[in-house]
Amino acid sequence: MKPETIMKSFQATGEWPMDAEVVLKRFKTTTSEQDEALKLGEHGDGDSWIQLRKIFDAAVADKAKVEAKRLSQGIHSLQVNNALLHNENSGLQQALNTKRKHKTKRTTLDLQHRDEYHGGAVFWSPKKLREAREREATKRDEAEQLQLQKTHDRDLKAAAMLYKKKQAEAAKLARQHAAEERREAKKARAAELASDQALKKQQRDAATAQKSHDTSNTAKRKASHTAAKNSAKRRRVVGAASRVEAAPPPASPPPKISARGRQIRVPAKFK
Repeated sequence: MKPETIMKSFQATGEWPMDAEVVLKRFKTTTSEQDEALKLGEHGDGDSWIQLRKIFDAAVADKAKVEAKRLSQGIHSLQVNNALLHNENSGLQQALNTKRKHKTKRTTLDLQHRDEYHGGAVFWSPKKLREAREREATKRDEAEQLQLQKTHDRDLKAAAMLYKKKQAEAAKLARQHAAEERREAKKARAAELASDQALKKQQRDAATAQKSHDTSNTAKRKASHTAAKNSAKRRRVVGAASRVEAAPPPASPPPKISARGRQIRVPAKFK
């Protein structure tokens, strides 16, 4: 390699002398190229397949390649889908416009033509138009009054429901308070009854203990009194026996004889 060739390569790549614009100029497009790119960007949205095919033929030199065929098929598929979407969007937009037109309310004056009207041209006087407008205004006023009355009735109904709800809540609270008071009173009565029962039981136990104590004392007194009485009686009997001599035993009664002359033996329990 020659030194001149090396220096030219350095200048072409911006290595020496150092110049970045040499490389950046290659990536910058001219104004004409930018305009052409904008025109190309506008193509394809509303173009037909024939127009896109012409652009494809002008851009691709070798159309026999597999890549070129695939690109052509892809462009054709995208163009068909784009056309379908455009048609669908147009139909939806038209339906929306039709719906908006139907929502527009049109009012006609009630001119109240006579019953003998059988068609043909009819001329209405300014008086008839004025009367029709007055009737229309009256109808609007009546409709507004009816709407106001309905609103008032709804408000009254809502207020009545709210009042009824508050009354129900107050009654519920009153029932709860009454039930709580009844429970407290029941608990108090139960506690009082338990206290009375405990007191009565204590009194019964005390009375039973006192009675047992009195009974034992009475039994002891009776036993001591009986023992003293028996000892005194024995002393009297012994003293009398010592003073009086023993008498002879009484003679046994004669046996009883029946009518046939047999001796009657009396049972021992009847003796």
